Amino acid sequence: MSSNDTKHVQTELNEDDYERFREFAQEHGLSLKEAGHEALIEWLERQQHADPTDRAFTVLDDLEAEELSESAETDARDEDDAVEEWHGSDESFALADDPSAQS
Repeated sequence: MSSNDTKHVQTELNEDDYERFREFAQEHGLSLKEAGHEALIEWLERQQHADPTDRAFTVLDDLEAEELSESAETDARDEDDAVEEWHGSDESFALADDPSAQS
């Protein structure tokens, strides 16, 4: 890649942020240039994947705005065929003694 294929990006950091950045780069065995490059690329990818206008984020708002059909408003608790009667045993039961309560 020739120098004509790349663009330079420059920014300013206050002293505390610069020290944090420098220490992070050093801990990861990166130059400041490498660490800055990785940070920018990761930030871009994260921003592009979390587009707030993406349909995945707006679909619920769209659904709330639409009028539901009567069948969509049916509550299953009101439907006789959705309720089953208990036909099991009505025998009582007792819990076993708690072994940790023994002295």
